[in-house]
Amino acid sequence: MPTPDPTSHPERPDLDERRAYVPRGRQEEFIVPLLRSAIESAIRDAAATMAGRSDGRALDVGCGGQPFRRLVESVGYAYTGIDTQAQPGLALDHHGAIDGDLPAGLLDAAVRSPRGGFDLVLCTEVLEHVLDWSRAWTNLSRLLAPGGRLIITCPHVYPLHEEPYDFWRPTMHALRAFAARAGLEIIEERALGDAFDVLGTVNASTTPDPAQSGPVAWAASRAARRGRKLLHTLLRSRWVRRQLVPRSAAARGGVGDLYLSNFIVLTRAGRAAAAHGDVP
Repeated sequence: MPTPDPTSHPERPDLDERRAYVPRGRQEEFIVPLLRSAIESAIRDAAATMAGRSDGRALDVGCGGQPFRRLVESVGYAYTGIDTQAQPGLALDHHGAIDGDLPAGLLDAAVRSPRGGFDLVLCTEVLEHVLDWSRAWTNLSRLLAPGGRLIITCPHVYPLHEEPYDFWRPTMHALRAFAARAGLEIIEERALGDAFDVLGTVNASTTPDPAQSGPVAWAASRAARRGRKLLHTLLRSRWVRRQLVPRSAAARGGVGDLYLSNFIVLTRAGRAAAAHGDVP
């Protein structure tokens, strides 16, 4: 079977995208709660900058199952979604890729909006699946209103998924560089998940099967599986995590040089920035 050419943006395989941002397996029990907490907090912070306005507009790029739609609408934004494919039972406002030609209707909506773009743009766990980063960042900047908020998350250490559309595991340095090229300014940035979260994710993604037949390999596999289960329990324990810190994190004064995901909030300066109350 030939490998799809990602550069041509063919129809992707059907995916059961999450409609609620909760873990769907042990592999996700470390990264998903961290992402949900950071994203939801950033959405509420963005809404607070609207200074009581009721005409805020939000764009969810790569919206999938639209897990944040309810929160976005509850804090006062009108929600718009764009993705390469629609999910069953969910309306999709615009069909397209963020690193391709943007739908004319989406560009018109941005231009005609009160502040010349969307006040809030979400691009969460999407950019690792986007091949042309230069074009994607340019489009994100075009769609964002001056003074608006762009929330981006992108994994740094995580197993391959949605292949062959899985291209990048960037560092925060890469996000800063592309943001600067796109004329965006950083409001907040942080790494999500420390080395223990990485260890827990790798452990949950690994099943130690016997390498050969025979009682020795079987016993080794059984012992390793028990150890795997115990390690998962320990790393998920809040009490245990309060007692320990990765050495690299202690040395660097943060999560360290091994972490799960990048989280960054950006804005675009411009004439309308003062209306949002967050950019001088």
